[in-house]
Amino acid sequence: MIAKNKSVLLIGSDGFLGNWFRDILKENGNKYLEYDIQNGYDICKPLDIPKYDYVINCAGIASPEKYMKKPVETMDVSYIGTKNVLDYCVRSKVESILMFSSSEVYGTPDVNSIPTKEEYIGSIPTRSSRSCYDIGKQVLETLCYIYYNKHKVPVKVVRPFNFYGPYMGINDNRVLSNWMRNYLKDMDIMIYGDGKQTRTFCYVEDGIDMCIGVLLNGKNGEIYNVGNPTPELTMTGLAEIFCNTLDYKDRYVIRDYPHFYPKDEPLRRCPNIDKVVKDTGIQPKTTLKVGLKKMLEYFKETEL
Repeated sequence: MIAKNKSVLLIGSDGFLGNWFRDILKENGNKYLEYDIQNGYDICKPLDIPKYDYVINCAGIASPEKYMKKPVETMDVSYIGTKNVLDYCVRSKVESILMFSSSEVYGTPDVNSIPTKEEYIGSIPTRSSRSCYDIGKQVLETLCYIYYNKHKVPVKVVRPFNFYGPYMGINDNRVLSNWMRNYLKDMDIMIYGDGKQTRTFCYVEDGIDMCIGVLLNGKNGEIYNVGNPTPELTMTGLAEIFCNTLDYKDRYVIRDYPHFYPKDEPLRRCPNIDKVVKDTGIQPKTTLKVGLKKMLEYFKETEL
């Protein structure tokens, strides 16, 4: 846990992950400042604020429906926003920086590289409906690499693999958020594509614990996968577990990608987390069924 005498600059505090970090900092008694770099002119505005000990930058437009509507802003957050944060860190000589990239940077790994290690070099198209987000995260990683080597900033990069849970509410359009809302409205849940694409899912509390472990004990200049490597599920398999867990038998429909959702998604995604476990001693512990039930309780409280 972050020491109580340490102050934290929290960037991207109005999002899913930012809400979790904010609650942890508040409960722990840390001095912190919430700062926004993903809305309006603040995207391009240098950070003119006092020094904080730690910086957590989880800003990003991660929902596919949202970044398809705001592709320029999505790139701006990843490049201009990240550069301004790193410039602030150089000036302020912060103790540690946690930067959020994405597992999207791997594209679709070859079969011999799943579970996927950090050194795997992914292939991402530059001209697709997802490129603004995926390439943006690659740019973020390159900026961190440059600033670490040129200025020795104590930056660590994490690549989250499909966190889910409370705070994924009305403004989130990722798969489990959509399914929870449909469940509460007694509507069928939708699987886009052929349902054979695979993912692993990490309950957000476990993921946040791993990320804080990287902030405090990760190695400067390094990249870490954070997520849960098991089980790797097809979207159809995920739908079956979802329906069985919530007693919603056979209420899923497989359909083609709608016009508002990017179809160029990676076909497989599963992390190797040996590196983060070795350096932090932290690994996920919440099963998918338990996590789904916790997520449902949050949605019942906030969306009914």
